[in-house]
Amino acid sequence: MFLRSTTLIYPNLYLISLGGTCRYAIISEDGAITLTDPGASLHVPAIIERLSRLGFDPKNIRSILLTHIDPDRVSAVALLRRIAPKLKLFGTAAMQRSLSSANVLKDIWNSDQSYGRRFFGDSGKPEVSLEDFASALTIDRPLVEADSIELGDHLTIRSLALPGHREHSVCYMLVPHEFVIADETLGYFRGSKLAAPGADYNLSKGLNSLAQFDHLEISGIGFPYAGAVTGALARKHLTALAQNSKDIVAEYNRAVAEGVPLEEISAQIQEAFFTPTVQDPFLVESMTQSHEGLLAQLARGL
Repeated sequence: MFLRSTTLIYPNLYLISLGGTCRYAIISEDGAITLTDPGASLHVPAIIERLSRLGFDPKNIRSILLTHIDPDRVSAVALLRRIAPKLKLFGTAAMQRSLSSANVLKDIWNSDQSYGRRFFGDSGKPEVSLEDFASALTIDRPLVEADSIELGDHLTIRSLALPGHREHSVCYMLVPHEFVIADETLGYFRGSKLAAPGADYNLSKGLNSLAQFDHLEISGIGFPYAGAVTGALARKHLTALAQNSKDIVAEYNRAVAEGVPLEEISAQIQEAFFTPTVQDPFLVESMTQSHEGLLAQLARGL
């Protein structure tokens, strides 16, 4: 099944849709909320509204899980800490090392403040100072490979390294549902045959990340954009993503050898795989970056 709107996926697990972008809320037995990749600051009002509509108090956000630290994934943390001061931020030691850099933090902050101006034409006035932003983006618990987070007696989240979209990308599997929440390393769902790669950092490592799911039982995938899939569609997507990634490399090399202009090759790849069906500006930007990242790798001789 393909799920796009804010809805219950499995007991205790909700898809939170904000336009074309997706967040996932896991609700513990005591009502505590674990939220994944909360997004940009301008997403916070919508997150609050969606949680409240579902009957949950945003003040009960206790944990935030990060798949990577791009601005469109982490910038909302500062405002959410104001709403839920007890929340803990989960990521990896590699994420924390990056966030310890003043230049990285400033770049994330600047990007967050620019989203309004670029996407919606407003003033983009900062709501959080750089100092507050830097203080908020601190990993409270660095996770290691296959680390587990217990959410009461019946829910566990297991972290898995998933390099591909970024070097430090990770995904989270919710047990016992065996539902995987991932970043673009698991691609963009555009139907079971049109899976598009999102391994901007390294396509080869992305394929290796995909291979680990050959030996894991999964019931569904929570994508960062456009929705979630459950049942047989999840396995079909992973199979198609691996095959499409290899086919793109082969077809690119064939076209180059035949003298097809690079601009034409790029346009054909974009039309086939990186044209979003939902005009969410964050999705458009993400797919554009993935397209450009893939072409850069192909030009280097993948």
